[in-house]
Amino acid sequence: MGWADIDIRLTGGDEEDLSTPFGMWREIFVWCLVSSLVIHFVSGLLAWYSLGGHPIAVYALPSFIIAGFFTPLFAGTITSAVIVYVYYEADFKMTSLDAFLWGVGQTIIYTLIAVSRIYVTL
Repeated sequence: MGWADIDIRLTGGDEEDLSTPFGMWREIFVWCLVSSLVIHFVSGLLAWYSLGGHPIAVYALPSFIIAGFFTPLFAGTITSAVIVYVYYEADFKMTSLDAFLWGVGQTIIYTLIAVSRIYVTL
């Protein structure tokens, strides 16, 4: 069993879905959205716990989750479409593992960019 045999899917479709541009885009976008929500939920819980009894702490978790939803909604939509365009025009076959790696990779890049912009303001 190699890397090509691993099947990681959230959308529940079959491998045929990844042969169409919309199917590829949806799979990458869903992974980007889910991984972003997980990262923002965990960081929101950490902020809520760290702030303790501060009156603003109650807004930390919802604001982080909203940010975790809107970032992939706007930026993830565009970058997923660009990735799909390259795959489709180059006639590459996308596997579910490829979609997973592209989706989570986008989330990692967005997170690194956000963290690096915070350091500039300090």
